[in-house]
Amino acid sequence: MHLQTVTNAKCHLALALPFSTTSCVIIRRHSRSRPSTTPIAMSSTTPIATQSTAPIATVLPVLTCLLLVFGCDSARFDASDRWSGTIDTLSSGEIVVRNADEPLWAPDEGWQIVEEMRFGSDTDDDAILFGSIRSFDVDAQGRVYALDDQSQEIHIFDPDGVWVRTVGKRGPGPGEFEGAAAVDVSRTGEIWVMEMQKGQLSILDSTGNYQRTEQINSTGWDYWPYPGGFDQLGRYNAFVLSFEDENTSRLLARFNQSFVPLDTIALPVSPVKTERFEVVNEDGGSMSTNIPFQGSFNWRFSSSGNFWTLLTKSYELAEITADGKVLRRITKEFEPLPVTSADMKAARERLTWFTNQGGKVDESRIPRTKPVVSSFFSDDEGNLWVRRVETTPEDEESLFDVFGAEGHFLGEVRFPFSLRTNLEPIVRDGLLYGTTTDDLGADLIVRARIVKF
Repeated sequence: MHLQTVTNAKCHLALALPFSTTSCVIIRRHSRSRPSTTPIAMSSTTPIATQSTAPIATVLPVLTCLLLVFGCDSARFDASDRWSGTIDTLSSGEIVVRNADEPLWAPDEGWQIVEEMRFGSDTDDDAILFGSIRSFDVDAQGRVYALDDQSQEIHIFDPDGVWVRTVGKRGPGPGEFEGAAAVDVSRTGEIWVMEMQKGQLSILDSTGNYQRTEQINSTGWDYWPYPGGFDQLGRYNAFVLSFEDENTSRLLARFNQSFVPLDTIALPVSPVKTERFEVVNEDGGSMSTNIPFQGSFNWRFSSSGNFWTLLTKSYELAEITADGKVLRRITKEFEPLPVTSADMKAARERLTWFTNQGGKVDESRIPRTKPVVSSFFSDDEGNLWVRRVETTPEDEESLFDVFGAEGHFLGEVRFPFSLRTNLEPIVRDGLLYGTTTDDLGADLIVRARIVKF
């Protein structure tokens, strides 16, 4: 009796079958390349069929082996074979995933976004209407916490969208806020409210009662959206300043759930220099502004505790560690979008403040193409959602490319509403929470279910 192994990308079987002089066919398929034009590879000494005088028992083990291979996880196996990209591992250990502009999903596959409810859209007399949503979070029970920038209040809703309570208000006292930048909910249910300009973190209990204040080295400046908060490993990241050798660095100070310091790490930095229009005044002062349409650099926390970054101009995603080591790089083929006359008109209007103060705009330095993507977010399963730049009115803030956790381009997902990504959407257990606007332009929080076919 011979022990043979049949291997494909998804299944490993050890078969103990009685063989005579014929061995089981060994089939090796790889999901990271297109299928070979030769469907079965086998030894030249191993015939699938013998002469008519050969015993049938000689062929049966081979057929049994083939059936077991192709019957194992066939749906996922076939889907992986459709992927047309490449994966390489560099000598540094960096994994490079290159995607063609062809989705892995078949036409009858994909994900659908089904809106379930909106928070802040009621019309009752006691309805909560947001002035401007500065930040929001969702706790483990599905309760939504929304920080209103205008009122400096935090509105709490239960999972059914019913308003529970409002905590905090504008003011200088304990449990009151001035310029609150972000609200986050700890794993114990505490409400953490960051006030960057005052350099402090106010901590409330789960019912909104003031507990204590922690000092943060961020006094005198503000940043929106706030880049800190709890990451997916439960660490609190505070955006702080460091002053060394007359240089100012922007860092993340990390704390545990009890606000005990863990470490301090640098923010991800773009590997591409941003070109700027600049003017020097007679008194030696200067001012500058970014040249339009050259793309941007964005980053998010990853589900593994690292960072994901996006270079929009080159459509390049990268997973990097806290010390800057690149673990994985993901690219996708694309065609740059042309800069239209309407785009140029809008760019000139945005530069008016610069020219009004003596700035000079050399339009020959403005690119003639623009990026096809603008921002992204990651979900709790490690998938990446990259927002496409709209080319038609119905695509505005609603069309996303989705990449699987290993970097494969899965396909496009179109939202039935406009999803804003400046405030990062939150995805947990198949539910997506994000911000949008109603027909009158008022801010709302929306919850939708991700249905996977």
